[in-house]
Amino acid sequence: MIRSRSLCLASLFLIAGIVQAQTETPAKPWTSSVGAGLAITSGNTDTQNYNVSFSTRYDPKRKFVFKSEALWLRGVSNGETQVDRAAASARGEYTYSDRTFAFVEVSYLRDPFKAINSLVAPVAGGGYRFLRSDVRNLTADIAAGAQLQDDTVLGRTSSGSVKMGEDFDWALSPTSKLTQKFTALWKAEDFDDALYHFDAGLATSVMTRLELKVAYTYDYKNKPPSPTVKKGDSALVAALVFKF
Repeated sequence: MIRSRSLCLASLFLIAGIVQAQTETPAKPWTSSVGAGLAITSGNTDTQNYNVSFSTRYDPKRKFVFKSEALWLRGVSNGETQVDRAAASARGEYTYSDRTFAFVEVSYLRDPFKAINSLVAPVAGGGYRFLRSDVRNLTADIAAGAQLQDDTVLGRTSSGSVKMGEDFDWALSPTSKLTQKFTALWKAEDFDDALYHFDAGLATSVMTRLELKVAYTYDYKNKPPSPTVKKGDSALVAALVFKF
């Protein structure tokens, strides 16, 4: 009787282990999201604002991580385009220790209102993780490389570049996250010629794979190619983001 009970208990534990192994799905190495927002107003002024974003991340929970993101903003007021900006980046990181990492990155920017037809900046460098947890993360990095620019005033130019970045995120709750990022890109031969970018956002889940994101972005070009070009541009965007 005791042997039978032991065999039954062993069988139950074995079956429970098999069921648990079958129901537990491993974390996917690829996670991606696509978002879109639209605002249309009418009255004294007719405005239309669009934003489309995409991001993807490959993280096999090892030393190497790849991530890429893109954002397109367009604003039209009374038939005239006020904002038309596209930005994208791709980055590969290799972790050396719990705090340090190396990376290679290429970024792209198109902003006709800053007279930038295209700006491509491939860089390589290293960084340090000041905070690393499931709740809060803070990293800073520095890199060097090149920048290739095509604008409507100076034409095509190329130079060396130095880039610095800071990235922070904070999980306020299981369904809400605060993010913030700052980057600075300098020309190596003229550090007064710099492009600064800042963004901050808040995302909250509304469904399992759907979240609402509100973000503020600000771009500042210290030496625009023409006095008629404004140095700073800001945008406040809201979008629904689908995660897959």
